[in-house]
Amino acid sequence: MMIDQRTHTAPELQGVYWLNSAPLSIQTLRGNAVLLFFWDYTCIRSLRMLEYIKELYDRYYEDGLMVVGVHTPAFEFAGKVEPLEELLYERNVQFPVLMDNKRATFELYQNNETPAIVLIDQDGSIRSQYHGRGQQQSIERDVQVLLKNSGILDALPAPMDAHRPEEQPGVICTRETPRIYFGYLKGNMGNNEGFNPESLYTYDDPGVYLPGRFYLDGIWRSGRHSVVLEQPVSDEGYIVIRYEGREVFALIGHEGRDTIRLDVLQDGSYLTHENKGGDIEIDAERRSYIKVDSPRLIHLVANKEPSEHVIKISSQNTGVEMYSLTFIPGVVPELFGKN
Repeated sequence: MMIDQRTHTAPELQGVYWLNSAPLSIQTLRGNAVLLFFWDYTCIRSLRMLEYIKELYDRYYEDGLMVVGVHTPAFEFAGKVEPLEELLYERNVQFPVLMDNKRATFELYQNNETPAIVLIDQDGSIRSQYHGRGQQQSIERDVQVLLKNSGILDALPAPMDAHRPEEQPGVICTRETPRIYFGYLKGNMGNNEGFNPESLYTYDDPGVYLPGRFYLDGIWRSGRHSVVLEQPVSDEGYIVIRYEGREVFALIGHEGRDTIRLDVLQDGSYLTHENKGGDIEIDAERRSYIKVDSPRLIHLVANKEPSEHVIKISSQNTGVEMYSLTFIPGVVPELFGKN
Protein backbone atom coordinates (compact mmCIF):
# COMPACT_ATOMS: atom_id res chain seq x y z
CA MET A 1 0.00 0.00 0.00
CA MET A 2 1.26 3.46 -0.90
CA ILE A 3 1.83 5.86 2.00
CA ASP A 4 2.09 9.49 0.97
CA GLN A 5 4.82 11.20 2.97
CA ARG A 6 5.61 14.35 0.98
CA THR A 7 6.76 16.33 4.00
CA HIS A 8 8.94 13.57 5.45
CA THR A 9 12.67 14.04 4.86
CA ALA A 10 14.38 10.74 4.10
CA PRO A 11 16.67 9.51 6.92
CA GLU A 12 20.32 8.86 6.18
CA LEU A 13 21.53 5.41 5.16
CA GLN A 14 23.27 3.38 7.86
CA GLY A 15 24.92 0.00 7.44
CA VAL A 16 28.07 -2.07 7.79
CA TYR A 17 29.28 -2.60 4.21
CA TRP A 18 28.60 -1.55 0.61
CA LEU A 19 28.62 -3.79 -2.45
CA ASN A 20 28.76 -2.59 -6.08
CA SER A 21 29.56 0.96 -4.93
CA ALA A 22 31.51 3.24 -2.68
CA PRO A 23 29.42 4.40 0.33
CA LEU A 24 26.45 6.58 -0.65
CA SER A 25 24.24 8.93 1.35
CA ILE A 26 20.84 10.51 0.92
CA GLN A 27 22.61 13.87 0.85
CA THR A 28 24.90 12.91 -2.05
CA LEU A 29 21.91 11.46 -3.94
CA ARG A 30 20.05 14.81 -3.86
CA GLY A 31 18.93 15.87 -7.31
CA ASN A 32 18.01 12.33 -8.34
CA ALA A 33 14.90 10.24 -8.05
CA VAL A 34 15.85 7.46 -5.61
CA LEU A 35 14.36 4.01 -5.08
CA LEU A 36 15.33 2.20 -1.88
CA PHE A 37 14.72 -1.53 -2.06
CA PHE A 38 14.63 -3.26 1.34
CA TRP A 39 15.11 -6.99 0.86
CA ASP A 40 16.53 -10.25 2.20
CA TYR A 41 17.90 -13.05 0.03
CA THR A 42 16.44 -15.67 2.39
CA CYS A 43 12.94 -14.45 1.45
CA ILE A 44 11.38 -15.68 -1.81
CA ARG A 45 9.14 -12.61 -2.03
CA SER A 46 12.26 -10.42 -1.90
CA LEU A 47 13.95 -12.44 -4.62
CA ARG A 48 10.91 -12.21 -6.87
CA MET A 49 10.67 -8.46 -6.28
CA LEU A 50 14.38 -8.22 -7.08
CA GLU A 51 13.54 -9.22 -10.67
CA TYR A 52 11.34 -6.12 -11.04
CA ILE A 53 13.81 -3.81 -9.31
CA LYS A 54 16.58 -4.92 -11.68
CA GLU A 55 14.33 -4.14 -14.64
CA LEU A 56 13.40 -0.73 -13.22
CA TYR A 57 17.09 0.01 -12.81
CA ASP A 58 17.82 -1.03 -16.41
CA ARG A 59 14.87 0.98 -17.76
CA TYR A 60 15.41 4.25 -15.94
CA TYR A 61 19.06 4.51 -14.89
CA GLU A 62 19.93 6.69 -17.86
CA ASP A 63 16.94 8.93 -17.00
CA GLY A 64 18.39 9.56 -13.54
CA LEU A 65 16.81 6.91 -11.32
CA MET A 66 19.17 5.84 -8.53
CA VAL A 67 18.41 2.41 -7.05
CA VAL A 68 19.90 1.40 -3.71
CA GLY A 69 19.33 -2.08 -2.33
CA VAL A 70 19.22 -2.25 1.46
CA HIS A 71 19.83 -5.86 2.40
CA THR A 72 18.28 -6.49 5.81
CA PRO A 73 18.70 -10.16 6.78
CA ALA A 74 16.32 -11.98 9.11
CA PHE A 75 19.01 -14.55 9.98
CA GLU A 76 22.58 -14.05 11.14
CA PHE A 77 24.16 -16.24 8.44
CA ALA A 78 22.67 -13.99 5.73
CA GLY A 79 24.71 -11.07 7.06
CA LYS A 80 27.96 -12.45 5.64
CA VAL A 81 29.53 -10.65 2.68
CA GLU A 82 30.57 -13.61 0.50
CA PRO A 83 27.18 -15.32 -0.02
CA LEU A 84 25.49 -12.01 -0.79
CA GLU A 85 28.29 -11.05 -3.16
CA GLU A 86 27.89 -14.37 -4.98
CA LEU A 87 24.14 -13.92 -5.28
CA LEU A 88 24.54 -10.41 -6.73
CA TYR A 89 26.97 -11.81 -9.29
CA GLU A 90 24.76 -14.81 -10.18
CA ARG A 91 21.69 -12.62 -10.65
CA ASN A 92 23.60 -9.83 -12.39
CA VAL A 93 22.61 -7.15 -9.89
CA GLN A 94 24.41 -3.95 -10.88
CA PHE A 95 22.97 -1.36 -8.50
CA PRO A 96 24.55 -0.48 -5.11
CA VAL A 97 23.63 -2.66 -2.13
CA LEU A 98 24.02 -1.62 1.51
CA MET A 99 24.34 -4.40 4.08
CA ASP A 100 21.98 -3.35 6.86
CA ASN A 101 22.80 -6.22 9.23
CA LYS A 102 21.75 -4.35 12.37
CA ARG A 103 18.46 -3.24 10.73
CA ALA A 104 19.28 0.41 11.42
CA THR A 105 18.15 1.81 8.05
CA PHE A 106 15.23 -0.64 7.93
CA GLU A 107 13.91 0.74 11.23
CA LEU A 108 14.65 4.38 10.40
CA TYR A 109 12.27 4.00 7.45
CA GLN A 110 9.66 2.36 9.70
CA ASN A 111 9.45 -0.85 7.74
CA ASN A 112 7.91 -3.96 9.25
CA GLU A 113 8.61 -6.53 6.52
CA THR A 114 10.63 -7.29 3.43
CA PRO A 115 10.40 -6.60 0.60
CA ALA A 116 9.64 -2.90 0.91
CA ILE A 117 10.07 -0.01 -1.51
CA VAL A 118 10.65 3.64 -0.62
CA LEU A 119 10.64 6.34 -3.31
CA ILE A 120 12.49 9.61 -2.63
CA ASP A 121 12.28 12.74 -4.76
CA GLN A 122 15.11 14.98 -5.95
CA ASP A 123 14.76 17.15 -2.83
CA GLY A 124 15.36 14.21 -0.47
CA SER A 125 11.73 13.80 0.65
CA ILE A 126 9.91 10.49 0.87
CA ARG A 127 7.06 10.42 -1.64
CA SER A 128 5.71 6.89 -1.32
CA GLN A 129 6.32 3.59 0.43
CA TYR A 130 5.16 0.10 -0.55
CA HIS A 131 4.97 -3.28 1.14
CA GLY A 132 3.75 -6.58 -0.28
CA ARG A 133 3.15 -8.03 -3.72
CA GLY A 134 1.17 -7.06 -6.78
CA GLN A 135 2.07 -3.36 -6.81
CA GLN A 136 4.83 -3.30 -9.41
CA GLN A 137 2.92 -1.17 -11.91
CA SER A 138 2.00 1.40 -9.25
CA ILE A 139 5.63 1.57 -8.17
CA GLU A 140 6.76 2.10 -11.75
CA ARG A 141 4.18 4.84 -12.32
CA ASP A 142 5.42 6.62 -9.18
CA VAL A 143 8.99 6.29 -10.46
CA GLN A 144 7.92 7.94 -13.71
CA VAL A 145 6.25 10.80 -11.82
CA LEU A 146 9.46 11.41 -9.87
CA LEU A 147 11.49 11.41 -13.08
CA LYS A 148 9.08 13.85 -14.76
CA ASN A 149 9.25 16.12 -11.72
CA SER A 150 13.03 16.05 -11.88
CA GLY A 151 12.97 17.36 -15.46
CA ILE A 152 12.78 14.29 -17.71
CA LEU A 153 10.77 15.32 -20.79
CA ASP A 154 11.20 12.24 -22.97
CA ALA A 155 8.36 9.75 -23.37
CA LEU A 156 8.62 6.89 -20.87
CA PRO A 157 7.62 3.27 -21.54
CA ALA A 158 4.38 1.61 -20.43
CA PRO A 159 4.76 -0.11 -17.05
CA MET A 160 6.12 -3.64 -17.30
CA ASP A 161 3.84 -6.66 -17.13
CA ALA A 162 3.62 -8.90 -14.08
CA HIS A 163 5.78 -12.02 -14.18
CA ARG A 164 3.30 -14.28 -12.36
CA PRO A 165 -0.50 -14.51 -12.08
CA GLU A 166 -0.59 -13.66 -8.36
CA GLU A 167 1.39 -10.48 -9.08
CA GLN A 168 -1.10 -9.10 -11.60
CA PRO A 169 -2.66 -5.80 -10.48
CA GLY A 170 -6.13 -6.22 -9.05
CA VAL A 171 -6.20 -10.02 -8.83
CA ILE A 172 -7.79 -11.73 -5.87
CA CYS A 173 -5.44 -14.29 -4.36
CA THR A 174 -6.38 -17.42 -2.46
CA ARG A 175 -5.50 -17.77 1.19
CA GLU A 176 -1.98 -18.81 2.08
CA THR A 177 -0.47 -19.84 5.40
CA PRO A 178 1.72 -17.04 6.83
CA ARG A 179 5.46 -17.64 6.84
CA ILE A 180 6.44 -20.16 9.51
CA TYR A 181 9.60 -19.61 11.58
CA PHE A 182 11.08 -22.52 13.51
CA GLY A 183 13.23 -20.85 16.19
CA TYR A 184 11.83 -20.24 19.66
CA LEU A 185 11.91 -16.45 19.23
CA LYS A 186 9.20 -16.48 16.53
CA GLY A 187 8.23 -20.09 16.02
CA ASN A 188 4.75 -21.52 16.41
CA MET A 189 5.25 -25.13 17.50
CA GLY A 190 2.23 -27.40 17.63
CA ASN A 191 3.67 -30.19 19.82
CA ASN A 192 2.24 -30.14 23.35
CA GLU A 193 5.80 -30.37 24.70
CA GLY A 194 6.58 -26.89 23.37
CA PHE A 195 10.02 -25.37 22.98
CA ASN A 196 12.96 -26.28 25.20
CA PRO A 197 15.27 -23.37 24.36
CA GLU A 198 18.91 -24.25 23.67
CA SER A 199 18.43 -27.87 24.75
CA LEU A 200 17.62 -31.30 23.31
CA TYR A 201 14.17 -32.83 23.55
CA THR A 202 12.54 -35.94 22.17
CA TYR A 203 9.28 -35.04 20.41
CA ASP A 204 6.43 -37.32 19.39
CA ASP A 205 4.28 -36.69 16.33
CA PRO A 206 0.71 -36.21 17.64
CA GLY A 207 -0.78 -37.19 14.29
CA VAL A 208 -3.23 -34.26 14.29
CA TYR A 209 -2.08 -30.94 12.84
CA LEU A 210 -3.47 -27.44 13.16
CA PRO A 211 -2.87 -25.14 10.16
CA GLY A 212 0.08 -22.79 10.45
CA ARG A 213 1.90 -24.74 13.17
CA PHE A 214 4.81 -27.14 12.87
CA TYR A 215 5.16 -30.51 14.53
CA LEU A 216 8.37 -32.36 15.31
CA ASP A 217 9.17 -36.04 15.71
CA GLY A 218 12.52 -37.23 16.98
CA ILE A 219 15.31 -35.53 18.91
CA TRP A 220 15.54 -31.80 18.15
CA ARG A 221 17.43 -28.85 19.60
CA SER A 222 15.56 -25.53 19.75
CA GLY A 223 17.62 -22.48 18.83
CA ARG A 224 16.75 -18.80 18.64
CA HIS A 225 16.12 -18.85 14.89
CA SER A 226 15.99 -22.55 13.98
CA VAL A 227 15.39 -26.08 15.16
CA VAL A 228 18.18 -28.62 14.61
CA LEU A 229 17.75 -32.37 14.20
CA GLU A 230 20.00 -34.26 16.61
CA GLN A 231 18.65 -37.75 15.84
CA PRO A 232 21.20 -40.60 15.95
CA VAL A 233 22.40 -41.51 12.46
CA SER A 234 20.04 -43.95 10.65
CA ASP A 235 17.06 -42.98 12.85
CA GLU A 236 14.58 -40.77 11.03
CA GLY A 237 13.49 -37.42 12.42
CA TYR A 238 10.96 -35.22 10.71
CA ILE A 239 8.86 -32.09 10.71
CA VAL A 240 5.23 -31.84 9.58
CA ILE A 241 3.13 -28.78 8.61
CA ARG A 242 -0.45 -28.40 7.43
CA TYR A 243 -0.60 -25.47 5.06
CA GLU A 244 -2.69 -23.60 2.51
CA GLY A 245 -1.14 -22.38 -0.72
CA ARG A 246 0.15 -23.32 -4.14
CA GLU A 247 3.92 -23.21 -3.71
CA VAL A 248 6.21 -23.96 -0.76
CA PHE A 249 9.73 -22.64 -0.19
CA ALA A 250 11.95 -23.76 2.70
CA LEU A 251 15.04 -22.20 4.24
CA ILE A 252 17.18 -25.14 5.35
CA GLY A 253 20.83 -25.62 6.23
CA HIS A 254 23.18 -28.21 7.71
CA GLU A 255 25.58 -27.72 10.61
CA GLY A 256 28.12 -30.15 9.17
CA ARG A 257 30.29 -29.80 6.09
CA ASP A 258 28.79 -32.68 4.12
CA THR A 259 25.85 -32.49 1.74
CA ILE A 260 22.91 -34.38 3.20
CA ARG A 261 19.60 -35.72 1.91
CA LEU A 262 16.10 -34.91 3.11
CA ASP A 263 12.99 -36.67 1.83
CA VAL A 264 9.89 -34.58 1.10
CA LEU A 265 6.32 -35.92 1.05
CA GLN A 266 2.98 -34.23 0.55
CA ASP A 267 -0.25 -35.75 1.88
CA GLY A 268 1.59 -38.98 2.66
CA SER A 269 3.01 -39.47 -0.85
CA TYR A 270 6.25 -38.54 -2.52
CA LEU A 271 6.13 -35.57 -4.86
CA THR A 272 5.88 -36.17 -8.60
CA HIS A 273 7.03 -34.30 -11.69
CA GLU A 274 3.59 -32.63 -11.71
CA ASN A 275 3.78 -31.04 -8.23
CA LYS A 276 7.45 -30.90 -7.26
CA GLY A 277 9.31 -27.65 -6.76
CA GLY A 278 12.33 -26.65 -8.82
CA ASP A 279 14.90 -27.96 -6.29
CA ILE A 280 13.32 -31.38 -5.75
CA GLU A 281 15.01 -34.46 -7.20
CA ILE A 282 13.36 -37.84 -7.74
CA ASP A 283 15.39 -41.02 -7.36
CA ALA A 284 15.09 -44.35 -9.17
CA GLU A 285 12.51 -45.52 -6.62
CA ARG A 286 10.40 -42.39 -7.27
CA ARG A 287 11.18 -40.86 -3.89
CA SER A 288 11.34 -37.07 -3.84
CA TYR A 289 14.23 -35.48 -1.98
CA ILE A 290 16.49 -32.44 -1.68
CA LYS A 291 20.20 -32.03 -1.04
CA VAL A 292 21.36 -29.48 1.54
CA ASP A 293 24.68 -28.18 2.80
CA SER A 294 24.94 -24.48 3.65
CA PRO A 295 21.70 -22.59 4.39
CA ARG A 296 19.74 -21.83 1.24
CA LEU A 297 16.23 -21.19 -0.02
CA ILE A 298 14.74 -24.35 -1.53
CA HIS A 299 11.69 -24.65 -3.80
CA LEU A 300 9.86 -27.69 -2.42
CA VAL A 301 6.36 -27.73 -3.91
CA ALA A 302 4.66 -26.30 -7.01
CA ASN A 303 1.05 -27.50 -6.99
CA LYS A 304 -1.05 -26.78 -10.06
CA GLU A 305 -3.85 -25.37 -7.91
CA PRO A 306 -3.85 -23.83 -4.43
CA SER A 307 -5.38 -25.95 -1.68
CA GLU A 308 -4.71 -27.39 1.76
CA HIS A 309 -1.98 -30.01 2.16
CA VAL A 310 0.26 -31.64 4.74
CA ILE A 311 3.98 -31.55 3.98
CA LYS A 312 6.56 -33.73 5.71
CA ILE A 313 10.34 -33.16 5.61
CA SER A 314 12.42 -36.00 7.04
CA SER A 315 16.06 -37.01 7.33
CA GLN A 316 18.33 -39.65 8.81
CA ASN A 317 21.18 -37.16 9.11
CA THR A 318 21.99 -35.23 12.25
CA GLY A 319 22.53 -31.47 12.01
CA VAL A 320 19.59 -30.58 9.73
CA GLU A 321 18.79 -26.94 10.50
CA MET A 322 15.24 -25.73 9.75
CA TYR A 323 14.78 -21.93 9.61
CA SER A 324 11.48 -21.14 7.90
CA LEU A 325 8.81 -22.08 5.38
CA THR A 326 7.10 -19.64 3.01
CA PHE A 327 3.87 -20.29 1.13
CA ILE A 328 2.77 -18.68 -2.13
CA PRO A 329 -0.94 -18.37 -2.99
CA GLY A 330 -2.73 -18.87 -6.28
CA VAL A 331 -5.40 -16.65 -7.75
CA VAL A 332 -9.16 -17.08 -7.57
CA PRO A 333 -9.82 -18.49 -11.08
CA GLU A 334 -13.21 -16.88 -11.70
CA LEU A 335 -11.81 -13.44 -10.80
CA PHE A 336 -8.48 -13.68 -12.59
CA GLY A 337 -8.28 -11.38 -15.59
CA LYS A 338 -11.39 -9.36 -14.82
CA ASN A 339 -9.57 -6.35 -13.38
